[in-house]
Amino acid sequence: MKGRIGAAALAFLLASSVASAAPPAERDWSEALARDAQALHDDLAANHPGAVNSLDPGFNANNDRQLKLALERAKSARSYADYFFPLRIYVSSFDDGHLGFGALGNTPNDLRWPGFATRYDGRGRIVVGTSEPESPVPQGAELLSCDGMSASRYAEATLGTMWGRWSLEAQQQRMGAFLFIDESSNLIPKAKECTFAIAGQRKSIPLSWQPLALDRVGPLLNSLQGRRSRDFGERTLPGGIRWLAMPSFDGDPASAAAKALPGMIARARSDRAAMLAAPAIVLDLRGNGGGSSDWSRQLAVALWGEGAEDSLPPGPTVEVDWRASPANLAEIANGYAERRGSEGFSAPVDNWYRSVIAGLGVAVARKQALWRHVDFDASGPSAASSEGKRPTAPALARPVRPIYVLTDSSCASACLDALDRWTALGAIQIGRPTSADTLYMEIRDRTLPSRLTSISVPMKVYRGRKRGSNQPAMPVHRFDGDISDTAALETWVTSLAAARR
Repeated sequence: MKGRIGAAALAFLLASSVASAAPPAERDWSEALARDAQALHDDLAANHPGAVNSLDPGFNANNDRQLKLALERAKSARSYADYFFPLRIYVSSFDDGHLGFGALGNTPNDLRWPGFATRYDGRGRIVVGTSEPESPVPQGAELLSCDGMSASRYAEATLGTMWGRWSLEAQQQRMGAFLFIDESSNLIPKAKECTFAIAGQRKSIPLSWQPLALDRVGPLLNSLQGRRSRDFGERTLPGGIRWLAMPSFDGDPASAAAKALPGMIARARSDRAAMLAAPAIVLDLRGNGGGSSDWSRQLAVALWGEGAEDSLPPGPTVEVDWRASPANLAEIANGYAERRGSEGFSAPVDNWYRSVIAGLGVAVARKQALWRHVDFDASGPSAASSEGKRPTAPALARPVRPIYVLTDSSCASACLDALDRWTALGAIQIGRPTSADTLYMEIRDRTLPSRLTSISVPMKVYRGRKRGSNQPAMPVHRFDGDISDTAALETWVTSLAAARR
């Protein structure tokens, strides 16, 4: 039931790092990189479904190629950065948001910038979003090229290499702010001269890279990305639109989601008639990076009724292949022990855990590489074991007024599952394109031998899921303004609902 993105993006690591925190103690960085790279390789080989997935023939070849490259780089590793960045590039090469890598302490924070930073403007352009007063590149300038590479090619060679999945608009939106915040890795290019469109003129400007204090990074990112903290909440707009904000589907019993969502879902169930009489309902998923898919199932039952999904036209059979390994079995068993009996832990989730533990246990004992689990619902655990049929219930009256699902570039994993589920029932996606995931899901975390970094490794692969690998969900109605501007969004959504009447 874990569907979160594995390692936190650098944006969040930097924003939360303590500037005065000490870097890791010096050690034999060559040995540390070689040892951790080998451990990463071996964990993927032993526990990732891609290693035994006949439909992903390039997985093992890439795993071997990246290990060879990391071991070669280990020969000259002399610093924490020399250790850290080869491992990040190793993981990013798989272009999989669920295969994660991150520091357990500080990242290598030797940051530099040329006095300005950029962002993607939502229309495919890279523009200067903030600039020092003395910088020759003003705010609003459009980046055209750097060192003979087009702006898009330079971004791909730098951020695409470091973070992967650069074909996704959501990834560009989230990470574009780092194009000119250099981490001082010697594995990617650092521009010497860039050309900009400034006041209708093309100007080539040499770049002078200067140290950037860590305590400045958080405010810079907030201004460039429009990042704002988001809270769970329910409110009614003037005119009657009901707005439910759900910035996370975290399944951890101690999380804010686990504290807020049970009450929100219960109120949606008890107040269903009044909610469906509203001009529209907005399910606000901005900032939601995933968690447990069962939250979206429970809300679907509250709004559409217990039998609503059963009444949908039958789609393709969706199944799941789990990598049958002792480590994956232990992960699921530990997760069940931690969550069982907590608030919001539904009977279908309990059944799902028991079904997976039993099936994986048999497969591990038989030394099978994969265990096939018929997953009646691609967006979450089935309501019955793979040996039975899902119980049905009469559907309630369907909503006749729009239910909008508001998304941004953060939406991934269980957030995408929610979107799949709710739009199948008739909800309308609005806002910005989502992030995307591969068919590999359900992560297990592991600390690498150095104890400086950790990885997140998927344990299962979907078969027959309608949404393809790394395929984002595109809004029916796109909002090209500042997606963090709730007041502007409320006005926009009100106009959308009015246009439908």
